Amino acid sequence: MIQTEYGTFDGRSWERLCQKAFKLKFGPLYQQMPASPGDYGIEGWTTDGMAFQCYCPEKNYTQDELRTAILDKITRDISKLKLYQTQIASRIGDTKIQKWLLITPVFEHNNLHEHARKKELEARKWGLSILHDDFTILIQDAGYYATEFEQCRRSEGLPLQLGPVVTANYVLPPAPEEFEKLIDRKNRTRLRDKSGSTSFETELQKLNRLTATKFLQCDEHLATIERTSPQAFQQIIRVIGHYAEEMKELQVAWVGEPNGLVDEVKSELGRRFEEDLKGTMGFSDARRLADLMVSRWLAVCQLDFSE
Repeated sequence: MIQTEYGTFDGRSWERLCQKAFKLKFGPLYQQMPASPGDYGIEGWTTDGMAFQCYCPEKNYTQDELRTAILDKITRDISKLKLYQTQIASRIGDTKIQKWLLITPVFEHNNLHEHARKKELEARKWGLSILHDDFTILIQDAGYYATEFEQCRRSEGLPLQLGPVVTANYVLPPAPEEFEKLIDRKNRTRLRDKSGSTSFETELQKLNRLTATKFLQCDEHLATIERTSPQAFQQIIRVIGHYAEEMKELQVAWVGEPNGLVDEVKSELGRRFEEDLKGTMGFSDARRLADLMVSRWLAVCQLDFSE
């Protein structure tokens, strides 16, 4: 799966979204080409001469890895036009393919265009009856279909996503080596009203162990969600990231007791999980994830108290 500003995708979910977008954008001109009984290098075409192929990497590649993957995809699928020209002709009829478009979430190397020019010249020399004399290969990213993607989201009852992609690496920074010392310092502040009690150190150590355990459980819990439901995971990461930014101001301006701030953050974060993941996360699951996340914030210093 890869994360984009339009959602989290693998090859199948990207193709499904693109197919919906093509039908919205081109209407009755567009015809889908299912992969059964064979993959002929196009996943749809328009009767005025455009052919479409979707490509989504299965993971977040480096720029060079993505460039290589897209180069290979173009080379492999353009060769199928020659290999399966008879099958394609029997399906598209008199239509001649003038533009072959590769639709991918993002590409960042302009030498992909250089490769496209080479492959289109090669394809023209084949003299295929299914190709126009001015056969052209084009590469398009998700931005070409942003309006249609948003229409698809709205039709499925999904909320509008604004702003840049919120990544898990940004939202879930690694804990510093001294995270146990951070937990101890913060929990001493939370229990300061009990500092004169003979049981203070015992209660402090108990709270420290609970906080550390929940911090470790948080990452395990999120990893399980990512494996079982990548789309829900990405939405959770967005909620966490957005609220973490708001929390920076909240903790500076907070005038109440430290435990009051902890309770406020847990309550609001749980409410947002429940609201933004309606139908996916219920009240109890939302509150548990919020509880675990607050312990993580205490351990990695994203949540602190002004002395």
